Amino acid sequence: MDILNEVLTEFDDAVGIELNVDPLGLLVIWSTYGQNIFRHRISSISNDVRNFTLNLFNHAVIRSLIEDDEVVLGKGLRNLPAYGERGKDSAAFKQACLIYLENAFTYTMIEAQSQNGVETTGVLGISKARRRWDETQGNPPLRFSHESNAHILVRQHSLGVSGRYKTPLVEMKFFDGTYDYALPESRVQWEKVRMQLLAKSKPLANLYNLTQKHLAELLTDAHRIPECNFSDLPRELKRAFVAAFSSPATVGEYTHDFWLEVTDLNQGAPGALYKVLELEWKSTSQHQERQTAGVFALAAANRSLSIAEKTKLEYVCVLEPFLAEIDLMLSVMLSAKSQTLVEATNKWRSLGRTARTLPDSALLIRDNPNIQAQTSGTASARLTELLLLACSENIEQQMEGLLRYHEKVMQARSQSPWLRLVGGIQLKVDVRTRQLPTRNERPVGAWVHHYYIPQFRHLLSGMRGIV
Repeated sequence: MDILNEVLTEFDDAVGIELNVDPLGLLVIWSTYGQNIFRHRISSISNDVRNFTLNLFNHAVIRSLIEDDEVVLGKGLRNLPAYGERGKDSAAFKQACLIYLENAFTYTMIEAQSQNGVETTGVLGISKARRRWDETQGNPPLRFSHESNAHILVRQHSLGVSGRYKTPLVEMKFFDGTYDYALPESRVQWEKVRMQLLAKSKPLANLYNLTQKHLAELLTDAHRIPECNFSDLPRELKRAFVAAFSSPATVGEYTHDFWLEVTDLNQGAPGALYKVLELEWKSTSQHQERQTAGVFALAAANRSLSIAEKTKLEYVCVLEPFLAEIDLMLSVMLSAKSQTLVEATNKWRSLGRTARTLPDSALLIRDNPNIQAQTSGTASARLTELLLLACSENIEQQMEGLLRYHEKVMQARSQSPWLRLVGGIQLKVDVRTRQLPTRNERPVGAWVHHYYIPQFRHLLSGMRGIV
Protein backbone atom coordinates (compact mmCIF):
# COMPACT_ATOMS: atom_id res chain seq x y z
CA MET A 1 0.00 0.00 0.00
CA ASP A 2 2.76 2.45 0.92
CA ILE A 3 4.55 1.72 -2.37
CA LEU A 4 1.42 2.41 -4.41
CA ASN A 5 0.87 5.65 -2.53
CA GLU A 6 4.33 6.85 -3.43
CA VAL A 7 3.81 5.96 -7.08
CA LEU A 8 0.63 7.97 -7.24
CA THR A 9 1.95 11.04 -5.47
CA GLU A 10 5.45 11.31 -6.90
CA PHE A 11 7.69 9.34 -9.23
CA ASP A 12 9.67 6.64 -7.47
CA ASP A 13 12.49 5.30 -9.62
CA ALA A 14 12.61 2.17 -7.48
CA VAL A 15 9.20 1.12 -8.71
CA GLY A 16 8.81 0.25 -12.40
CA ILE A 17 5.23 1.38 -12.86
CA GLU A 18 4.46 3.96 -15.56
CA LEU A 19 1.44 4.55 -17.72
CA ASN A 20 1.30 2.61 -20.96
CA VAL A 21 0.96 5.88 -22.88
CA ASP A 22 4.62 6.73 -22.22
CA PRO A 23 6.57 4.25 -24.40
CA LEU A 24 9.80 6.20 -24.06
CA GLY A 25 9.56 6.76 -20.33
CA LEU A 26 9.87 10.53 -20.76
CA LEU A 27 7.54 11.28 -17.84
CA VAL A 28 10.26 10.73 -15.27
CA ILE A 29 12.50 13.20 -17.12
CA TRP A 30 10.18 16.13 -17.74
CA SER A 31 8.39 15.74 -14.40
CA THR A 32 11.74 16.10 -12.63
CA TYR A 33 12.26 19.52 -14.18
CA GLY A 34 8.63 20.46 -13.59
CA GLN A 35 8.83 19.56 -9.91
CA ASN A 36 12.12 21.44 -9.56
CA ILE A 37 9.92 24.45 -10.23
CA PHE A 38 6.73 23.56 -8.37
CA ARG A 39 8.38 21.59 -5.52
CA HIS A 40 5.59 18.99 -5.47
CA ARG A 41 2.91 21.54 -4.58
CA ILE A 42 0.93 20.39 -7.60
CA SER A 43 0.93 17.33 -9.85
CA SER A 44 -1.24 15.58 -12.40
CA ILE A 45 -3.36 14.16 -9.54
CA SER A 46 -3.27 17.03 -7.05
CA ASN A 47 -4.43 20.34 -8.52
CA ASP A 48 -7.96 20.96 -7.23
CA VAL A 49 -8.40 23.68 -4.61
CA ARG A 50 -11.42 22.02 -3.00
CA ASN A 51 -9.65 18.69 -2.57
CA PHE A 52 -6.55 20.46 -1.28
CA THR A 53 -8.63 22.25 1.33
CA LEU A 54 -10.73 19.21 2.23
CA ASN A 55 -7.62 17.15 2.89
CA LEU A 56 -6.06 19.87 5.02
CA PHE A 57 -9.32 20.34 6.93
CA ASN A 58 -9.57 16.60 7.64
CA HIS A 59 -6.04 16.58 8.99
CA ALA A 60 -6.77 19.63 11.13
CA VAL A 61 -9.68 17.75 12.72
CA ILE A 62 -7.55 14.65 13.32
CA ARG A 63 -4.79 16.74 14.85
CA SER A 64 -7.27 18.33 17.26
CA LEU A 65 -8.65 14.92 18.30
CA ILE A 66 -5.16 13.62 19.00
CA GLU A 67 -4.24 16.66 21.09
CA ASP A 68 -7.53 16.75 23.05
CA ASP A 69 -7.13 14.53 26.13
CA GLU A 70 -10.88 14.62 26.68
CA VAL A 71 -11.44 12.67 23.47
CA VAL A 72 -11.20 9.06 24.60
CA LEU A 73 -11.41 5.97 22.42
CA GLY A 74 -14.07 3.40 23.22
CA LYS A 75 -13.13 -0.06 24.42
CA GLY A 76 -13.56 -1.61 20.98
CA LEU A 77 -11.02 0.67 19.32
CA ARG A 78 -8.58 0.54 22.23
CA ASN A 79 -8.42 -3.23 21.93
CA LEU A 80 -7.65 -3.26 18.21
CA PRO A 81 -4.14 -4.65 17.58
CA ALA A 82 -3.57 -2.00 14.90
CA TYR A 83 -3.94 0.71 17.54
CA GLY A 84 -1.50 -0.96 19.93
CA GLU A 85 -0.16 1.32 22.60
CA ARG A 86 -0.33 4.41 20.39
CA GLY A 87 -4.11 4.76 20.41
CA LYS A 88 -5.10 8.05 18.77
CA ASP A 89 -1.56 8.54 17.50
CA SER A 90 -1.55 5.24 15.60
CA ALA A 91 -1.56 5.12 11.82
CA ALA A 92 -4.77 3.05 11.94
CA PHE A 93 -6.63 5.79 13.84
CA LYS A 94 -5.50 8.54 11.48
CA GLN A 95 -6.39 6.48 8.41
CA ALA A 96 -9.82 5.61 9.84
CA CYS A 97 -10.50 9.30 10.46
CA LEU A 98 -9.49 10.22 6.92
CA ILE A 99 -11.67 7.53 5.35
CA TYR A 100 -14.66 8.38 7.53
CA LEU A 101 -14.46 12.11 6.80
CA GLU A 102 -13.91 11.61 3.06
CA ASN A 103 -16.94 9.31 2.88
CA ALA A 104 -19.13 11.63 4.94
CA PHE A 105 -18.26 14.51 2.61
CA THR A 106 -18.89 12.47 -0.54
CA TYR A 107 -22.31 11.23 0.56
CA THR A 108 -23.25 14.72 1.74
CA MET A 109 -22.49 16.07 -1.73
CA ILE A 110 -24.66 13.38 -3.31
CA GLU A 111 -27.57 14.28 -1.04
CA ALA A 112 -27.15 17.99 -1.85
CA GLN A 113 -26.34 17.68 -5.56
CA SER A 114 -29.64 19.18 -6.69
CA GLN A 115 -29.10 22.35 -4.68
CA ASN A 116 -28.05 25.55 -6.42
CA GLY A 117 -24.30 26.07 -6.35
CA VAL A 118 -23.42 22.47 -5.53
CA GLU A 119 -20.85 21.00 -7.94
CA THR A 120 -20.04 17.29 -7.69
CA THR A 121 -17.53 17.21 -10.56
CA GLY A 122 -14.12 16.58 -9.07
CA VAL A 123 -15.39 14.82 -5.94
CA LEU A 124 -13.20 11.71 -5.76
CA GLY A 125 -15.14 8.45 -5.61
CA ILE A 126 -18.47 10.07 -6.47
CA SER A 127 -19.45 7.45 -9.07
CA LYS A 128 -18.96 4.48 -6.76
CA ALA A 129 -20.56 6.38 -3.91
CA ARG A 130 -23.67 6.98 -6.03
CA ARG A 131 -24.01 3.26 -6.64
CA ARG A 132 -23.89 2.57 -2.90
CA TRP A 133 -26.28 5.43 -2.32
CA ASP A 134 -28.79 3.89 -4.69
CA GLU A 135 -28.28 0.39 -3.28
CA THR A 136 -29.05 1.62 0.24
CA GLN A 137 -31.91 3.94 -0.74
CA GLY A 138 -29.89 6.98 0.23
CA ASN A 139 -28.76 5.72 3.62
CA PRO A 140 -25.31 4.09 3.27
CA PRO A 141 -23.33 2.99 6.34
CA LEU A 142 -20.36 5.00 7.55
CA ARG A 143 -17.78 2.78 9.24
CA PHE A 144 -14.93 4.15 11.32
CA SER A 145 -12.15 1.84 10.21
CA HIS A 146 -8.85 1.87 8.38
CA GLU A 147 -9.71 -1.46 6.77
CA SER A 148 -11.05 -1.91 3.24
CA ASN A 149 -14.62 -2.65 4.34
CA ALA A 150 -14.94 1.04 5.20
CA HIS A 151 -13.71 2.25 1.80
CA ILE A 152 -15.77 3.67 -1.05
CA LEU A 153 -12.83 3.53 -3.45
CA VAL A 154 -10.62 0.49 -3.84
CA ARG A 155 -7.30 1.36 -2.16
CA GLN A 156 -8.83 4.57 -0.89
CA HIS A 157 -5.82 5.37 1.28
CA SER A 158 -3.90 5.87 -1.98
CA LEU A 159 -6.56 6.83 -4.51
CA GLY A 160 -8.73 9.04 -2.31
CA VAL A 161 -8.21 12.66 -1.30
CA SER A 162 -5.76 11.83 1.48
CA GLY A 163 -3.53 9.76 -0.82
CA ARG A 164 -3.53 12.03 -3.84
CA TYR A 165 -2.98 15.18 -1.81
CA LYS A 166 -0.55 13.76 0.74
CA THR A 167 2.73 14.72 -0.90
CA PRO A 168 1.90 18.45 -1.31
CA LEU A 169 1.03 18.78 2.38
CA VAL A 170 4.15 16.85 3.38
CA GLU A 171 6.25 19.16 1.21
CA MET A 172 4.57 22.18 2.85
CA LYS A 173 5.58 20.79 6.26
CA PHE A 174 2.09 20.23 7.72
CA PHE A 175 3.20 16.72 8.67
CA ASP A 176 5.62 14.03 7.58
CA GLY A 177 5.03 10.78 5.71
CA THR A 178 3.73 9.10 8.87
CA TYR A 179 1.24 11.91 9.60
CA ASP A 180 3.23 13.27 12.53
CA TYR A 181 1.64 16.67 13.15
CA ALA A 182 3.99 17.62 16.01
CA LEU A 183 7.09 18.40 13.97
CA PRO A 184 8.76 21.67 15.02
CA GLU A 185 8.47 23.08 11.49
CA SER A 186 4.75 22.22 11.40
CA ARG A 187 3.74 24.59 14.18
CA VAL A 188 3.94 27.69 12.02
CA GLN A 189 1.83 26.09 9.28
CA TRP A 190 -0.89 24.93 11.66
CA GLU A 191 -1.02 28.37 13.24
CA LYS A 192 -1.74 29.79 9.78
CA VAL A 193 -4.57 27.27 9.41
CA ARG A 194 -6.01 28.26 12.76
CA MET A 195 -5.83 31.99 12.14
CA GLN A 196 -6.94 32.07 8.50
CA LEU A 197 -9.38 29.15 8.20
CA LEU A 198 -10.53 27.85 11.57
CA ALA A 199 -10.69 30.81 13.95
CA LYS A 200 -14.06 32.16 15.03
CA SER A 201 -15.95 33.76 12.11
CA LYS A 202 -13.59 32.11 9.62
CA PRO A 203 -15.08 30.03 6.74
CA LEU A 204 -14.40 26.58 8.21
CA ALA A 205 -14.91 27.38 11.90
CA ASN A 206 -18.47 26.08 12.20
CA LEU A 207 -17.79 22.87 10.27
CA TYR A 208 -14.62 22.31 12.30
CA ASN A 209 -16.45 22.50 15.62
CA LEU A 210 -19.34 20.31 14.45
CA THR A 211 -17.00 17.67 13.02
CA GLN A 212 -14.93 17.53 16.19
CA LYS A 213 -18.07 17.07 18.29
CA HIS A 214 -19.48 14.33 16.06
CA LEU A 215 -16.27 12.31 15.95
CA ALA A 216 -15.66 12.67 19.68
CA GLU A 217 -19.08 11.12 20.30
CA LEU A 218 -18.62 8.41 17.67
CA LEU A 219 -15.25 7.34 19.07
CA THR A 220 -16.72 6.44 22.46
CA ASP A 221 -18.67 3.60 20.80
CA ALA A 222 -17.76 0.31 22.49
CA HIS A 223 -17.99 -1.66 19.24
CA ARG A 224 -14.85 -2.82 17.50
CA ILE A 225 -15.79 -0.75 14.47
CA PRO A 226 -17.90 2.31 15.34
CA GLU A 227 -20.56 2.75 12.71
CA CYS A 228 -23.54 4.88 11.87
CA ASN A 229 -25.85 5.30 8.92
CA PHE A 230 -25.68 8.43 6.83
CA SER A 231 -29.11 9.46 8.13
CA ASP A 232 -27.61 9.52 11.63
CA LEU A 233 -25.24 12.35 10.77
CA PRO A 234 -26.43 15.58 12.39
CA ARG A 235 -28.32 17.68 9.88
CA GLU A 236 -26.38 20.74 10.98
CA LEU A 237 -23.10 18.97 10.19
CA LYS A 238 -24.23 18.06 6.69
CA ARG A 239 -25.37 21.62 6.02
CA ALA A 240 -22.00 22.91 7.18
CA PHE A 241 -20.17 20.52 4.83
CA VAL A 242 -22.20 21.80 1.89
CA ALA A 243 -21.74 25.44 2.86
CA ALA A 244 -17.97 25.07 3.12
CA PHE A 245 -17.27 22.73 0.20
CA SER A 246 -20.15 23.15 -2.26
CA SER A 247 -17.82 23.80 -5.22
CA PRO A 248 -14.18 24.55 -6.03
CA ALA A 249 -15.20 28.14 -6.75
CA THR A 250 -16.73 28.51 -3.29
CA VAL A 251 -13.60 27.14 -1.66
CA GLY A 252 -11.30 29.24 -3.82
CA GLU A 253 -12.97 32.45 -2.75
CA TYR A 254 -12.05 32.01 0.90
CA THR A 255 -8.74 30.11 0.56
CA HIS A 256 -7.01 32.06 -2.23
CA ASP A 257 -4.69 34.11 -0.03
CA PHE A 258 -4.06 31.23 2.36
CA TRP A 259 -2.94 28.78 -0.32
CA LEU A 260 -0.71 31.28 -2.10
CA GLU A 261 0.99 32.01 1.22
CA VAL A 262 1.61 28.41 2.31
CA THR A 263 2.52 27.07 -1.15
CA ASP A 264 4.75 29.99 -2.22
CA LEU A 265 3.39 29.44 -5.73
CA ASN A 266 3.42 33.20 -6.23
CA GLN A 267 7.15 33.39 -5.49
CA GLY A 268 10.26 32.58 -7.53
CA ALA A 269 9.95 30.50 -10.70
CA PRO A 270 6.33 29.40 -10.08
CA GLY A 271 5.56 33.02 -9.21
CA ALA A 272 6.85 34.16 -12.60
CA LEU A 273 4.64 31.55 -14.27
CA TYR A 274 1.77 32.72 -12.05
CA LYS A 275 2.17 36.30 -13.28
CA VAL A 276 2.06 35.15 -16.92
CA LEU A 277 -1.05 33.03 -16.34
CA GLU A 278 -2.62 35.93 -14.46
CA LEU A 279 -2.39 38.00 -17.64
CA GLU A 280 -4.56 35.42 -19.42
CA TRP A 281 -7.60 36.40 -17.38
CA LYS A 282 -6.77 40.07 -16.79
CA SER A 283 -5.51 41.39 -20.13
CA THR A 284 -8.61 40.83 -22.25
CA SER A 285 -12.28 40.17 -21.76
CA GLN A 286 -11.96 37.03 -23.87
CA HIS A 287 -10.02 34.27 -22.12
CA GLN A 288 -7.25 32.85 -24.29
CA GLU A 289 -4.63 30.42 -23.04
CA ARG A 290 -1.02 30.72 -24.16
CA GLN A 291 0.95 27.74 -25.36
CA THR A 292 3.21 26.26 -22.70
CA ALA A 293 6.35 27.35 -24.55
CA GLY A 294 5.10 30.93 -24.57
CA VAL A 295 4.27 30.83 -20.87
CA PHE A 296 7.79 29.67 -20.02
CA ALA A 297 9.46 32.17 -22.35
CA LEU A 298 7.62 35.12 -20.81
CA ALA A 299 8.21 33.85 -17.28
CA ALA A 300 11.94 33.37 -17.89
CA ALA A 301 12.14 36.98 -19.10
CA ASN A 302 10.95 38.25 -15.70
CA ARG A 303 13.74 40.55 -14.53
CA SER A 304 12.85 40.24 -10.85
CA LEU A 305 13.82 36.56 -10.74
CA SER A 306 16.96 35.40 -8.99
CA ILE A 307 19.48 33.60 -11.17
CA ALA A 308 18.68 30.28 -9.49
CA GLU A 309 14.95 30.60 -10.15
CA LYS A 310 15.44 31.90 -13.68
CA THR A 311 17.63 28.93 -14.62
CA LYS A 312 14.90 26.49 -13.56
CA LEU A 313 12.71 27.96 -16.30
CA GLU A 314 15.52 28.24 -18.83
CA TYR A 315 16.49 24.60 -18.37
CA VAL A 316 12.98 23.55 -19.40
CA CYS A 317 13.16 25.84 -22.44
CA VAL A 318 16.33 24.03 -23.55
CA LEU A 319 15.24 20.52 -22.61
CA GLU A 320 11.73 20.33 -24.03
CA PRO A 321 12.50 20.93 -27.74
CA PHE A 322 14.84 17.94 -27.56
CA LEU A 323 12.31 15.68 -25.81
CA ALA A 324 9.63 16.78 -28.27
CA GLU A 325 11.78 15.83 -31.27
CA ILE A 326 12.54 12.45 -29.69
CA ASP A 327 8.80 11.94 -29.23
CA LEU A 328 8.15 12.91 -32.85
CA MET A 329 10.76 10.47 -34.15
CA LEU A 330 9.00 7.62 -32.36
CA SER A 331 5.68 8.81 -33.82
CA VAL A 332 7.22 8.60 -37.29
CA MET A 333 8.35 5.05 -36.57
CA LEU A 334 4.84 4.17 -35.31
CA SER A 335 3.00 5.80 -38.22
CA ALA A 336 2.54 2.62 -40.29
CA LYS A 337 2.00 -1.04 -39.45
CA SER A 338 4.92 -1.90 -41.68
CA GLN A 339 7.51 0.38 -43.28
CA THR A 340 11.19 0.32 -44.08
CA LEU A 341 13.69 2.46 -42.23
CA VAL A 342 14.21 4.35 -45.48
CA GLU A 343 10.49 5.15 -45.65
CA ALA A 344 10.55 6.31 -42.03
CA THR A 345 13.55 8.57 -42.62
CA ASN A 346 11.79 10.11 -45.62
CA LYS A 347 8.79 10.91 -43.41
CA TRP A 348 11.15 12.53 -40.91
CA ARG A 349 12.56 14.72 -43.67
CA SER A 350 9.08 15.59 -44.95
CA LEU A 351 8.36 17.10 -41.52
CA GLY A 352 11.24 19.52 -42.01
CA ARG A 353 13.75 17.49 -40.00
CA THR A 354 17.25 16.41 -40.99
CA ALA A 355 20.04 14.25 -39.60
CA ARG A 356 21.13 17.32 -37.59
CA THR A 357 17.80 17.98 -35.85
CA LEU A 358 18.38 15.68 -32.89
CA PRO A 359 22.14 16.30 -32.53
CA ASP A 360 21.68 20.08 -32.59
CA SER A 361 19.00 20.07 -29.89
CA ALA A 362 20.98 17.55 -27.84
CA LEU A 363 24.11 19.69 -28.07
CA LEU A 364 22.39 22.57 -26.27
CA ILE A 365 21.86 20.26 -23.30
CA ARG A 366 25.27 18.59 -23.43
CA ASP A 367 27.00 22.00 -23.55
CA ASN A 368 25.49 22.90 -20.17
CA PRO A 369 26.24 20.13 -17.64
CA ASN A 370 24.11 21.91 -15.04
CA ILE A 371 20.97 21.03 -16.98
CA GLN A 372 21.47 17.29 -16.70
CA ALA A 373 22.71 17.70 -13.12
CA GLN A 374 19.11 18.44 -12.12
CA THR A 375 18.28 14.76 -12.61
CA SER A 376 19.22 11.59 -10.78
CA GLY A 377 18.40 7.89 -10.86
CA THR A 378 16.12 6.77 -13.67
CA ALA A 379 15.66 10.28 -15.08
CA SER A 380 19.39 10.86 -15.38
CA ALA A 381 20.05 7.44 -16.92
CA ARG A 382 17.34 7.85 -19.54
CA LEU A 383 18.31 11.39 -20.47
CA THR A 384 21.95 10.35 -20.83
CA GLU A 385 21.01 7.50 -23.15
CA LEU A 386 18.74 9.71 -25.26
CA LEU A 387 21.44 12.35 -25.65
CA LEU A 388 23.89 9.68 -26.74
CA LEU A 389 21.66 8.08 -29.38
CA ALA A 390 20.65 11.51 -30.69
CA CYS A 391 24.23 12.15 -31.74
CA SER A 392 24.37 9.19 -34.13
CA GLU A 393 25.61 10.10 -37.60
CA ASN A 394 22.44 9.64 -39.62
CA ILE A 395 18.68 9.35 -39.22
CA GLU A 396 18.58 5.57 -39.61
CA GLN A 397 21.12 5.11 -36.82
CA GLN A 398 19.18 7.52 -34.63
CA MET A 399 16.00 5.51 -35.20
CA GLU A 400 17.76 2.23 -34.50
CA GLY A 401 19.14 3.69 -31.28
CA LEU A 402 15.71 4.96 -30.27
CA LEU A 403 14.22 1.54 -30.92
CA ARG A 404 16.82 -0.12 -28.67
CA TYR A 405 16.13 2.49 -26.00
CA HIS A 406 12.36 1.85 -26.26
CA GLU A 407 12.91 -1.90 -25.96
CA LYS A 408 14.95 -1.33 -22.81
CA VAL A 409 12.23 0.86 -21.24
CA MET A 410 9.52 -1.68 -22.00
CA GLN A 411 11.65 -4.58 -20.78
CA ALA A 412 12.04 -2.81 -17.42
CA ARG A 413 8.23 -2.81 -17.20
CA SER A 414 8.00 -6.48 -18.20
CA GLN A 415 6.07 -5.38 -21.29
CA SER A 416 6.53 -6.05 -24.98
CA PRO A 417 7.93 -3.30 -27.21
CA TRP A 418 5.49 -1.49 -29.44
CA LEU A 419 7.53 -2.06 -32.60
CA ARG A 420 10.27 -4.31 -33.96
CA LEU A 421 12.98 -4.07 -36.59
CA VAL A 422 12.83 -7.13 -38.83
CA GLY A 423 15.82 -8.08 -40.93
CA GLY A 424 17.51 -4.82 -40.09
CA ILE A 425 15.34 -2.89 -42.55
CA GLN A 426 11.60 -3.35 -41.85
CA LEU A 427 9.77 -1.69 -38.94
CA LYS A 428 6.78 -3.72 -37.70
CA VAL A 429 4.31 -2.05 -35.32
CA ASP A 430 2.34 -4.22 -32.88
CA VAL A 431 0.07 -1.50 -31.47
CA ARG A 432 -2.29 1.05 -32.96
CA THR A 433 -0.46 3.32 -35.39
CA ARG A 434 -0.01 7.00 -34.74
CA GLN A 435 -1.28 9.71 -37.04
CA LEU A 436 1.51 12.08 -37.93
CA PRO A 437 1.07 15.84 -37.61
CA THR A 438 1.72 18.09 -40.57
CA ARG A 439 4.87 20.14 -40.88
CA ASN A 440 2.93 23.26 -39.91
CA GLU A 441 1.34 21.54 -36.91
CA ARG A 442 4.72 20.49 -35.53
CA PRO A 443 7.41 22.98 -36.47
CA VAL A 444 10.91 22.15 -35.31
CA GLY A 445 11.20 22.86 -31.60
CA ALA A 446 7.47 22.71 -30.84
CA TRP A 447 6.67 21.45 -27.34
CA VAL A 448 4.59 18.38 -26.46
CA HIS A 449 5.01 18.19 -22.67
CA HIS A 450 3.41 20.80 -20.44
CA TYR A 451 5.37 20.70 -17.16
CA TYR A 452 2.24 21.02 -14.99
CA ILE A 453 1.10 24.29 -16.56
CA PRO A 454 -2.46 22.96 -17.23
CA GLN A 455 -2.64 21.73 -13.62
CA PHE A 456 -1.30 25.03 -12.31
CA ARG A 457 -3.81 26.89 -14.44
CA HIS A 458 -6.62 24.70 -13.06
CA LEU A 459 -5.55 25.26 -9.46
CA LEU A 460 -5.31 29.01 -9.97
CA SER A 461 -8.72 29.17 -11.64
CA GLY A 462 -10.15 27.47 -8.56
CA MET A 463 -8.36 29.90 -6.29
CA ARG A 464 -9.93 32.76 -8.22
CA GLY A 465 -13.34 31.27 -7.56
CA ILE A 466 -14.33 30.83 -11.22
CA VAL A 467 -14.26 27.03 -11.72
